[in-house]
Amino acid sequence: MFMFSCCQSCQDGGDASTNSIEDERAAVFPTILAEKVLRPGKDFEVYQDSRAEETTELAASESTDVHAEGGEVLNTFTAILVKESVDEDLGWDLDLLAESRAWVSNVSHYQDTPLQRYNASVPPEKQLREGDYIKQVNQKAGSVEAMMSALKQDLRLEIVVQRPHVYTKTIVKGGQSMGLALVFGPGSASIIIETVKDGVVKQLCPEVRSGDRITKVNGQTGSADSFLQAMKYSESMDIEFSRCSP
Repeated sequence: MFMFSCCQSCQDGGDASTNSIEDERAAVFPTILAEKVLRPGKDFEVYQDSRAEETTELAASESTDVHAEGGEVLNTFTAILVKESVDEDLGWDLDLLAESRAWVSNVSHYQDTPLQRYNASVPPEKQLREGDYIKQVNQKAGSVEAMMSALKQDLRLEIVVQRPHVYTKTIVKGGQSMGLALVFGPGSASIIIETVKDGVVKQLCPEVRSGDRITKVNGQTGSADSFLQAMKYSESMDIEFSRCSP
């Protein structure tokens, strides 16, 4: 299942507005749900990005570890999928809120899917998991639209997968603003940090970057709305972040 987007525009403290859709984006994603909604608040600004959903699949792999700036290990592998038909489901849900890579938000537990058959055929360290990032499909990288077009149209798929760099930080607000601009979509299981501004997160956790995802709050997975409520009303919280390094 894919979560995709279209026009996105708003300003600090202002009303949401909608721009015209680029022709090529609309051609890849004919269903248009629209816009980014700004809800200014004391702790953070929230941009809700509406995106619709669909599905896709996977098969055989090799992995390699390299080091990104900052020292985290990047564990990547290539999964090769051969679909029996162009509309065969992979057996996962993809969050497409980021422009350059997809995030695996859910893996189906049904056994008779290409993804589950692939996972059953490889060792655990090469199995595709919830929380992984999709960085390239059939040599197409840097554009979610291009990767999703390949996933939909091509029968043989070579998919470059990257394990997330996951880290947890304890935030004690102490009466300060969080200083975050956040983006999420309907039904999102994570929140993307669009901007880190002056506030307690920047002060206590300078390693937090734009593009990082919030995937747990106080040890709990859930929806974007539940994360927002926990961050709004908790004075102290443990936040798990996920990063896909370049």
